[in-house]
Amino acid sequence: MRNTAKKILIVDNNKACRESLGGFIKGLGYEVFEATTGLEAIDRASTIRPDLIMMDLRLPGMNGDEATARLKRNVSTRHIPVVINTSWTTACNVGDRANRALDAGAAEILYKPFHLTMLRDVLRTYLLA
Repeated sequence: MRNTAKKILIVDNNKACRESLGGFIKGLGYEVFEATTGLEAIDRASTIRPDLIMMDLRLPGMNGDEATARLKRNVSTRHIPVVINTSWTTACNVGDRANRALDAGAAEILYKPFHLTMLRDVLRTYLLA
């Protein structure tokens, strides 16, 4: 079933990650938008009103946990599910940042590399419900 009406914002400063994730998501029939920073994610989310945001934790200027908190405090974006996807290790305090993102309202955390079938199931959970 193709679902072209649903929009997904991918937030990652790594171009290769955005492209591979975006290619897979487009292949499922979703419309994909991109942002490379937390501030850009907030701006794009307010403008395009995506149905889901895939947010990396490690972003330039403002990390994904803070961007998630700001999105969830904003009346126009608080309803958008945010799925954190990160490859950070515990050496980078990923646990603290992930917990802050969850406390701020992120729907869940996916740790890279993740299986594409798992990503497909997560997308279905939040976009077809």
